Amino acid sequence: MSRAFGPKRGTPRPMKPLRILVLTQMFPPHHLGGYELACYDAVRHWRFFGHHVEVLTTTFRVPNAVDDPTDSTPVRRELAFYWNEHRIVKPSLRRRIQIEQANQRSLARALTELRPDVVSVWHMGAMSLGLLQTVVEHGLPIVLVVADEWLVYGGAVDAWTRLFAGRPRIGRIARKLTGLPTAWEPDPELLTACFASEWLRRRAIEHSKWRPGRTTVTFLGIDPRRFTRPDHSRPWSWRMLCTGRVEERKGVHVAIEALSHLPEGSLDVVGPQDDTYVAKLRRTAARLGVDARVRFVGAVGRDELPDLYRAADVFLFPVLWEEPFGLVPLEAMACGIPVVATGTGGSAEFLTDGANSLIVRRGDARDLAGAVGRLATDASLRDALVRGGHKTVAQLGTDQLVEVLEAWHAAAAAHFRHGVPKDRPAISVAAEPSASELDPDD
Repeated sequence: MSRAFGPKRGTPRPMKPLRILVLTQMFPPHHLGGYELACYDAVRHWRFFGHHVEVLTTTFRVPNAVDDPTDSTPVRRELAFYWNEHRIVKPSLRRRIQIEQANQRSLARALTELRPDVVSVWHMGAMSLGLLQTVVEHGLPIVLVVADEWLVYGGAVDAWTRLFAGRPRIGRIARKLTGLPTAWEPDPELLTACFASEWLRRRAIEHSKWRPGRTTVTFLGIDPRRFTRPDHSRPWSWRMLCTGRVEERKGVHVAIEALSHLPEGSLDVVGPQDDTYVAKLRRTAARLGVDARVRFVGAVGRDELPDLYRAADVFLFPVLWEEPFGLVPLEAMACGIPVVATGTGGSAEFLTDGANSLIVRRGDARDLAGAVGRLATDASLRDALVRGGHKTVAQLGTDQLVEVLEAWHAAAAAHFRHGVPKDRPAISVAAEPSASELDPDD
């Protein structure tokens, strides 16, 4: 394993190795966002620690994506799901049955060959929830790692089980005829959920019909060895950056509108693109007369991101939806770049106005431009936000995330006979990082 993905030097080998089956919607290098990257990092760390981990995921592909030659994780890219080109799909009834049958065969092979102690379930949006029911019927403990609201909306975008929602009698008949599970009915004692934020946990408790027996908040994290600060400072040059999935709820159009109030500014937009939304962004930029100052970079390799962050003067995170967590502001902080954000949803649990970021009103281009203008004229404010961001990143590293997830998976596999792992403390911007956290080579 490459050094960038290994645990800190001197980390002791933990408990008895586990057999873990990871079930998820996408898996790098074929992915769209930070949720999948967190899964990838967890899998690689667990394998480094000696656990036997295999991944069962969909056939989704990103054009020109390149596999990491240092990664030997067994990945079964076999599952079909009800999503295509950023749209939920509704196949014919016959096709749905074929999809479910093929997916169940893939899961059966994985369960038979791996014989997992625990099933680690990450993103199930638009996937076959009947797969989870099969795991239930095998009596296996399930740990949900939830960094998205799929526990709320998942039933509505599974084209198979939604046919039988609220119609249990029809569901029983369909199961008898097809042999396919028509609902997910988990045993709370075998279901544990690790949420990326307290906001996300509250949403699930209030709006999801599924009730895990145990829950905790684990947050997400980045690898500080990958995202590092430059060893020199440079003058402000009005270079702004947005990274992440380029879709409407991320609010990139607000950043482009802000450019019309910042005549010296330029904006790089980096990340996997929804082509329909990007076409709209180009029209907006042309209408405002800022198209020459906007660059659509598209998706880039993970190793290219740090240089893009370090080349920027400010990172913009103008999301319009309730962000479940948000990894890209942490990446910017780790690279020593001040952050301007809306601070919605779970991101509010680590973004603090005036301490590690400037918080602006959602959808307000003038407010966004005003915050950038403040940073341009106040070097001491920029320095303070960078210091606060560094303190935040020190608490939200990949090592902390995967170790706490490992503890919860091990406890679930043992049916919590030895107790429940400790919850992670809340994030404190005031906390000073330790010397080992500040030194990426420690």
